[in-house]
Amino acid sequence: MKIHKLMYFAQFFYLKNFEDSVLIDDNFVRWRFGPVIPSLYYQLRNYGSGAFRDYIRILTPKDEAIVYMMSDDDFISWYFLDQVFNKFGHLDVISLSVLTHRKDSSWSAGAIDTVITIDDMKKSSI
Repeated sequence: MKIHKLMYFAQFFYLKNFEDSVLIDDNFVRWRFGPVIPSLYYQLRNYGSGAFRDYIRILTPKDEAIVYMMSDDDFISWYFLDQVFNKFGHLDVISLSVLTHRKDSSWSAGAIDTVITIDDMKKSSI
């Protein structure tokens, strides 16, 4: 659950700084415990709360692996990920979930199981 929250914060702050660009090209959905990228959730659910050390990948309909990685020279993206981790990485999952559940957050602006749009994130404070 922690990786979803950290990715959400990375997307949020990236949008606040670069309104016309996204860091993560996938949708967050409002789940009970906060924003989640469903495709990532299903990829990682077998790990439970344990650490994972494999690349995160998605399979095409022909079971070909697609690995999503940023290039090493994408300084701005890596910078944002570092900043988010430095600011929020020390927090436990409950604390991160509390932040995403604030009344002025994009998670709280819609019903459970609905997509959090880019506009929702731009209008919110977290």
